Amino acid sequence: MRRPDETNADISPVRALRNGLLPALAASFALNLLMLALPLYSLQLYDRVLSSGHVETLLLLSGIGLFALLALGAFEAVRNSILARLAIRFEAQMTGPVVEAALERGVSGAQGLRDLGVVRQMMAGPAITALFDAPWLPLALIASAMLDPSLAIFGLASAVLLMALALLNARITRTSQARAGQAQIEAQVTADAIGRHADAIRSMGMAASFHHRIGSLQAEALLAQQQMSERGGLVMGVTRVVRLAVQGGIMGLGAWLVLQNELTPGGMMAASILLGKALAPVEQMVGVWRQVALGRESLERLRQLLDRAPMPARTSLPEPKGRLALEGVTLHAADGRPLLRNISLALAEGDCLAVVGASGAGKSTLCRVLTGIATPEAGCARLDGAALEHYPRDELGRSVGYLPQEPMLFAATVAQNIARMQPDAPAEGMVAAAKMAGAHEMILRLPQGYDTRLADGGAPLSGGQRQLLGLARALYGRPRLVVLDEPNANLDSQGD
Repeated sequence: MRRPDETNADISPVRALRNGLLPALAASFALNLLMLALPLYSLQLYDRVLSSGHVETLLLLSGIGLFALLALGAFEAVRNSILARLAIRFEAQMTGPVVEAALERGVSGAQGLRDLGVVRQMMAGPAITALFDAPWLPLALIASAMLDPSLAIFGLASAVLLMALALLNARITRTSQARAGQAQIEAQVTADAIGRHADAIRSMGMAASFHHRIGSLQAEALLAQQQMSERGGLVMGVTRVVRLAVQGGIMGLGAWLVLQNELTPGGMMAASILLGKALAPVEQMVGVWRQVALGRESLERLRQLLDRAPMPARTSLPEPKGRLALEGVTLHAADGRPLLRNISLALAEGDCLAVVGASGAGKSTLCRVLTGIATPEAGCARLDGAALEHYPRDELGRSVGYLPQEPMLFAATVAQNIARMQPDAPAEGMVAAAKMAGAHEMILRLPQGYDTRLADGGAPLSGGQRQLLGLARALYGRPRLVVLDEPNANLDSQGD
């Protein structure tokens, strides 16, 4: 049986968005066509109704205009609904691949999830609608040119000026925005480390140092944000002045054309409404450019996180019995230092092997190879004759128990930690694993027993209690291969 790509790492965040934008673009096209209703109504009202005095014509035009506005509102609601659903579907679709990619790369997935949230907010906010409406400016310019070419020229020059201000806003705030984002990420990482290593920080008098570092990073981020807000605010002020001047200029140019008998009063009002509506998204882009820039940065980080060769589909293999072999395994560190050199061994079912060596000798690296976390540069690690990388990852994980040097317990109940965070795991298996690890009696003495909730890292348990829970998790499900990296760390003589 062939399995689908387990990590879905070939999913592109840009492609996931692009595939859902066509209906929103179609709604935007209809919406912007209907935006012509009010200028046309004004044109007919001034040039036909007022000159003829026909009430019937007024009622008919008003009815048509009201219908067009109702349709415009409907298309606006449809577009907003499409974008909101697309944003939610995008985050739901990409959460799994982002978490998988973070696991594969050995990095925190928190930043990836934050980036997904930023993109979702951009997709559901005013930034995306401004981007959708701005390209329809040529339609308004064509309609203005039908009234008088000078109106279209004036509108085009105004749009170019407003776009130049938007680009200026992006350029003068880019550096400050990047500096603020990087400082905030570093401050968040440092703050997260405090929770995981609170005892060590307090015991060694490092609290003031951490307080100073986080304060410095936060101050740097706030200063960068202040600079960004001040510079962006200056551009926004200039943009507002230009926008009002443009609106007045359109009216003035229209009045001059009326005085020259080149435009009717109705045409002047229509041109004012038409160009005002067309230039509004361009002006809005200046205000939402920061959100657009943040969304682009988040999309780029997501692309980099997911930009790797997709894991090929793997054929399900029979459940292994436990025959383990290493064949000339060699592995180097990133700086070129040899970690493992031509390691070979063979273990039959039920065999035990203890590896003893000094710190830095490569014991933990050997454990990572045995569990399939690290892939050898040369040689092969095999379980029941099959290379570890040939097993589907989830299936191999069910057959392997692993206790790293740091038990790495999660913010969940004791039972959920033992059951490897599996939903609806049978209680019998958790209790059996705890008894096998000698942790059952200890767990029963906890405030809520197996339902006791732990913080990230295992607080408030002691180091020995965390070690026992990590061992119970490694033994959960009676795996065929159990790899223990310094399993007696933090244990007393009885636990040892």
